[in-house]
Amino acid sequence: MFGALRRHMGRLYRRLLWWLSYKKIKASEYSVETAIDADDIHSALRFLEYQQYKYQWHFQVERFVFRPDCRPADPDKALTLLVGIHKSESLLSHQCFYAGISAIYISIQQKDSVSLDGLRPWLFRQAGLTSSEQIVFSPHWRNRECPYKQIISARACLLQLSLAEGRAAAKTIESIGNANLRILNAMPFREISADVLYRSTTNLLRGLLCLSFNRLGCHQLCNSLKRLRIELDCGRYRRPVEEAKENHLGLLIEVLDLVELAMTSDSQSLREKRLSIMINMASPGITEGALDWLDSLEPNFLSDS
Repeated sequence: MFGALRRHMGRLYRRLLWWLSYKKIKASEYSVETAIDADDIHSALRFLEYQQYKYQWHFQVERFVFRPDCRPADPDKALTLLVGIHKSESLLSHQCFYAGISAIYISIQQKDSVSLDGLRPWLFRQAGLTSSEQIVFSPHWRNRECPYKQIISARACLLQLSLAEGRAAAKTIESIGNANLRILNAMPFREISADVLYRSTTNLLRGLLCLSFNRLGCHQLCNSLKRLRIELDCGRYRRPVEEAKENHLGLLIEVLDLVELAMTSDSQSLREKRLSIMINMASPGITEGALDWLDSLEPNFLSDS
């Protein structure tokens, strides 16, 4: 009760602060854009940090992080800005986290090996494939601030990076599948908000499709997915389903059908559908690598182990 009241008072305070400081905030936003246009990313970052410190104004920095259409048109400039946000010690932790994820996606598209080499160790740590630490679940975590949502997002990003490397990254791809299956089987659904769980479903499914499609594995995966579907059919997900831009429940149903079909078939359409779900960005390199990885699994397909 007191926590909810404190959060409500905090929201009221921020709205009052924004109203009283509106002109100064807009002037600061203009200064950010001017600095970016002048290739002065350092100054742009300082203005963004000042907005956060002085006015608790997170909107401009989060537009850069979450909306590609709001970033500089030049990919190199956008990448420099995102890496700067990622490394900032003054911005909010979830802003820095998702800036790093966005920077990696741009680096993959641009084939920027230097930036990828710098961000790769961080991404592996965030994906937590070998970590024995338990994720802290709470229904009070907001969507982007939730540790579960972040770790699933990191794994989806690492998956794209790994698929681009083809069969050479087979162990990493398999580890993503196993890690996602462990977290799904251990997840206390009611200890995570409906919004977070629903919006994380697609990235969770991408990782689960990394698992080997042998008979035993498909059977176990089907059982886990059916448990998730029963949960998402509950009434508490009605609002997230209505508000979300993506049809996560519909994709879950598609994946269930796909896994059930995989127990008896290895058609070309099944392979194409599997990869179309796993890949979340347009990149010929990722598509070629993903096909190479999938081909390497052929000897074990439909095996019993």
